[in-house]
Amino acid sequence: MKKLFTLIAIAAAVISCGGNTYKVKGSVTPTDDIKDAFVVMQDIFSGQMDTLLIVGDKFEFKGEADTTTVKMIGLAGPAKRGARAMFIPEKGTVTVDLDSANRVTAGPLTEKLQAFLQKMQTVETEEEFMAAISETFKANKANALGLFSLSNILSGMESEAELDEYLDGAADFIKENESVQATRTALQAVEETAPGKPFKDIKGFTAAGEELSLSDFAGNGYYTLIDFWASWCGPCRREIPFLIDVYKNYSKKNVQVVGINVWDKEPASIEAVDQLGIKYPVIFTRDDRSATDNYGVQGIPQIILIGPDGTILERNLRGEGIAAALDKYVK
Repeated sequence: MKKLFTLIAIAAAVISCGGNTYKVKGSVTPTDDIKDAFVVMQDIFSGQMDTLLIVGDKFEFKGEADTTTVKMIGLAGPAKRGARAMFIPEKGTVTVDLDSANRVTAGPLTEKLQAFLQKMQTVETEEEFMAAISETFKANKANALGLFSLSNILSGMESEAELDEYLDGAADFIKENESVQATRTALQAVEETAPGKPFKDIKGFTAAGEELSLSDFAGNGYYTLIDFWASWCGPCRREIPFLIDVYKNYSKKNVQVVGINVWDKEPASIEAVDQLGIKYPVIFTRDDRSATDNYGVQGIPQIILIGPDGTILERNLRGEGIAAALDKYVK
């Protein structure tokens, strides 16, 4: 059996001389498709990685035990197999067999993690999904399984109060997690741009490179419908025909449509404007994320209606609901 050697240490594992350590003992069948392949172990919260080149059928990682995080281990490089295994690095030995359906044998928290993952594969309704998340989080507010389960619903949080309700009694490492804090910031921005609040200006450029701002339209006597979109976003592209219809049918009723192009490459977005037949103004924000940050936009499309005086009237408009919302205000 050939020895393994470290090829890359992207973020080296902490190897302790003390007793609070874990060891991963792994195996994989050395077939042709894993020749020159890597075994990669990654922290799913921080992104830090350790990498080994496979030159035999065994691999081993060591590190400091840490029940506040989750590790993912699997093949990378030219390997065609997509085997992945997840575990919580508890004190002791973690056995990983990348050829097995049940790939991980580890401590009790990892057993709970695996049970949670299996349960999530069987849920069929949103109610079952939320119940599984809530039950798991409440029982694991002091360990990585709590943070892992919570991370599945962060993007669906509707208010900072809802987030605080979940975090009540949670460990500090969960409350201080980067994704949790980013969600809090986004929810605060959503509340600041909720219906009844004044719009926040967005500055950018036209396709020709000239400066263009949302304030050139919003707050100037128009009902202004803004659409956060990107050329690569399928759901965004499906909303464009509804916005084009509004532009055609409501432009004489004091309604202005403005596209806000975000998270995009400008050549692709300019091409999409032509492909989709967009005739209304588009503000290209380039690499500036302040537009979505200021409105708490975590997913696109996001379509918002602003009143003539600059007050936000509606958020989260989609499809036929866009015209329906306009009809409540525009006579």
